[in-house]
Amino acid sequence: MITKRISLIALVSLAPLMTTSIHTYDVLVEGKAAYFLSTNCLFKDIYNRGSGIYGFEVTAGEYKNIYGFLSVDAFHKKGHSIGFCNETKVTFVELGLGLKYFIPFRFGDVYVGLGALPTYLRTKDCSPYVIPEQSKWGCGGIVKGGVYFDLPKSFIIDLFIDYAFVKISPECCPGSGTIPHAARLNGCIFGGGLGYRFN
Repeated sequence: MITKRISLIALVSLAPLMTTSIHTYDVLVEGKAAYFLSTNCLFKDIYNRGSGIYGFEVTAGEYKNIYGFLSVDAFHKKGHSIGFCNETKVTFVELGLGLKYFIPFRFGDVYVGLGALPTYLRTKDCSPYVIPEQSKWGCGGIVKGGVYFDLPKSFIIDLFIDYAFVKISPECCPGSGTIPHAARLNGCIFGGGLGYRFN
């Protein structure tokens, strides 16, 4: 089901690119660094709000200012379980895929965007009361907003604020005596990117 949704979103995202000549593409490639600030109370209790999240993004298009984007971002942090204070680690990788709308201005472009966010989650726990290691895929969404500033020699700076919302169902652990919680990787992402613009 998730694979079908991703394929449909990819087709919709790339459709504008197929209707234009390759010579008219506007392609932006960037590396990004940001701070992920969780809005989920359970996540904040275990991992103390958030930490750095890093990745890269490709944005391409120029059909009536509509662009497709593809991004990959990774997050890793240590925390402590509630009650027993056992060490726990979380790692998740988000794959963003969707559309942006550009509003040109004198120094670059303001943009807003919306997309799907397939996410891979892996946790490791030292507590004897839970499954020691789990990994699972889930899917959510992302809302994007930011500004691209054009620099000399086709370089760009991207300043952005995103909001991601992802829910990943827990694995069942019969006989453990615990009730697993769904992972809610919801949060604001504040950051910047440095990249190059091909046009």
